[in-house]
Amino acid sequence: MVDRTKFLDGSGKRVILQLFKEFARPDVKFKPVYTLQQWKEVFLECRDPSEYAPAQALLGDWDHWLEVRNHPLVKPHVDKWQTELEVKLRSEAIGQMKLHAKQPGGTAAAKWLADKGYAAEAVKKGPGRPKKEEEVPTPSLGRIAGDMARLGIVVGGKK
Repeated sequence: MVDRTKFLDGSGKRVILQLFKEFARPDVKFKPVYTLQQWKEVFLECRDPSEYAPAQALLGDWDHWLEVRNHPLVKPHVDKWQTELEVKLRSEAIGQMKLHAKQPGGTAAAKWLADKGYAAEAVKKGPGRPKKEEEVPTPSLGRIAGDMARLGIVVGGKK
């Protein structure tokens, strides 16, 4: 369990930027506790895309995590880590599928690998027969133009 009191300033308010050595100001008495690199390492080690586990490991408080995570100077870093974590988890999953494909009965895993099911932009096919696309009839422009001329309507204004 993390001691949350070490993340509060002298008046008992949550510290946001001063937590990090990179954003520390010499005129503030609060001593930084972390570096961004330390946060990144814990974030990736927790392997939790929901960010709850790193929030608890680093700050012990979800609300404080949200304040720090969404600060304009910190948010780009955490967003980048989130993307890296997604790629890392996908890579590990592919590794597991490779192992499973080599096992007896791993045909589905082998097919998934062969079909590049791991590709982020892979098109997901639904089960069953493809549905017929309905064609919505559009009125011919000639007919509409003729009706407009008959009624004296001019595009962009009156005659």
